[in-house]
Amino acid sequence: MLKLLYKLLLIFVFILSATLLYQKNTYAYHTLVRIDPIPHTKTLIAQKKYVDAAEYLDYFMTFDYMKENSEAKALQKTIAQKRNSLSYLSEKVAEGFRTGTSDEILGQASAIGSDFLLIGDLRDLALEGAHYYKHEKVDKVLVALSTVGLVASASTLFTLGSSTVVKSGVSVLKLAQKSKRIPIWLSKYLVREAKQIRKTKNIANIKPLFSTLDTLRKEIGVKETLKLLSQTQNFKELKDITKLAKRYGKKTATLLTLSNKTILTYAKQLSKIDTKTIALASTYGTSGFTHLIKGGEKNFIKTTKRLKSYAKVGYKGEIWKVFLWLMQHLSDTMLIVMMGIASLLLLPWKKFLRFT
Repeated sequence: MLKLLYKLLLIFVFILSATLLYQKNTYAYHTLVRIDPIPHTKTLIAQKKYVDAAEYLDYFMTFDYMKENSEAKALQKTIAQKRNSLSYLSEKVAEGFRTGTSDEILGQASAIGSDFLLIGDLRDLALEGAHYYKHEKVDKVLVALSTVGLVASASTLFTLGSSTVVKSGVSVLKLAQKSKRIPIWLSKYLVREAKQIRKTKNIANIKPLFSTLDTLRKEIGVKETLKLLSQTQNFKELKDITKLAKRYGKKTATLLTLSNKTILTYAKQLSKIDTKTIALASTYGTSGFTHLIKGGEKNFIKTTKRLKSYAKVGYKGEIWKVFLWLMQHLSDTMLIVMMGIASLLLLPWKKFLRFT
């Protein structure tokens, strides 16, 4: 009886090891773990970043695995109540007009409005001038943008509005600078170009940048534009991201973050894949995109369907969770060794020795 149990245990170890090894290298189930958005949403709420919290959580609430989550629904309600309160909204409008920056649409609108009325450019130049006379640090990028803004205002007056795109771009970039979302490459470019504009009073060289920003803003709005802008490393990347925004819309920034820029790096390959499949891959993080690109759309969909089916194995999916844990913690080498030892122990060594 003990011999039988011993052999059955060895057979079980061999089959389990072989199955784990096959699944790891064929479907990589252990890498496909869905993102739980609740912890990060709570962190954003604690930091009083209600807009970011709402956008992040809302993205995941469109998927089946989060739709009926009671804790997520409660968080959504809390965020909505805060953002819809009169005190919060009035505070954001005043913030936009006073400081020229805000994370809410109403605050951003008041900030941009102040720049179009010249108030914003004069306000920012006066504030930075005060810093200069007090021997405090001067924001060179803000001075550069205000300079471009004043020249663009004059150009708009004399050209009957042809420089409006630049004025709009200046406002967006001011919001980016004040919220610390202007990348280094763009800071250097703006300071350099502003020096030339002061001399020549000509904004022609800087128009391509603002034209791209204007296209991006029209596609996805100011807030998402600021998010995407902060992730760029050069002007070419900004143009490439603008192309992505035409396909993915307001989900572009979230997809870039969740994919760790994979959707930008593999834009051509992913352009042939349905956006719904790409959204599904994003719920598994970077491993979802890796699996999608390597295995292809059909294989990825099959894998996720298998995951749903296997999640029902055993009591409330506990057996499947154990299976996933083993795949995550047992290396290929260890599994091969386990198979080898089980095979050796199963061989009829006594008969073999007698024969020899």
